[in-house]
Amino acid sequence: MNSQALDFGAIVSKKPAGSRFILVRHGETDWNKEKRFQGHTDIALNAHGVLQAQLLRNYFDLLRTQGLLIYHRCVSSDLSRARVTANTIHDEKISGIELHTGLRERDYGHLSGLTGDEMQAKSPEEFAGLKNRVADAPLSNGESLAQFYNRVVSTFEQISATNLGKTTLLVAHGGVLDCIYRHCVGEPLEKPREWQLPNCALNVVEIDTKGEKRVRLWAWLGHLNNDQPGQNMDEVDGRIA
Repeated sequence: MNSQALDFGAIVSKKPAGSRFILVRHGETDWNKEKRFQGHTDIALNAHGVLQAQLLRNYFDLLRTQGLLIYHRCVSSDLSRARVTANTIHDEKISGIELHTGLRERDYGHLSGLTGDEMQAKSPEEFAGLKNRVADAPLSNGESLAQFYNRVVSTFEQISATNLGKTTLLVAHGGVLDCIYRHCVGEPLEKPREWQLPNCALNVVEIDTKGEKRVRLWAWLGHLNNDQPGQNMDEVDGRIA
């Protein structure tokens, strides 16, 4: 086990003074591989995505054999790619999984299911808003970036408020984790993303009793053997940043 793995174990071995989150993006889907904007469309994990989730479960099981209580509760987006990932990872002996519609991916409206090139052809102006991260740019039958961010942050804060002294495993989507990262480190919505959002990576953030937020670990892939093709094939990858 390398030093980063040990760092993760050291983090979760100590009870947080405030609240702690282990953030996990769902496993890979075929639409990830095809670079399609999934949004609220309920796409299943592919075989590789199922394997990623199982590898993460195996890693958690290994830590449990060392006497670590990794987390106290599990919350997930209700979309199947996140829910199945959470079901695979989660030990039902701890508690049931709480499903939150507020943790869904951004709603891309009439552009859902399209690739970037297809979006450009169908609605150049709306795609320009996506590409340039214009917070208030409208999206027909969908959410603006600002609406999406506010929904995610509101849900995250509600969960955090009922999580004092505990660690929560939160399983959601690339865009959701991007919003939480920005919220925790103060990155503006319009800034192009410079951080990674791999499928089934481990990310840890903490909020102390004064409300101060800290990213403790981000985009760690040691449990997946660092052999994951297509890690950024999601709605917020570099092709539209």
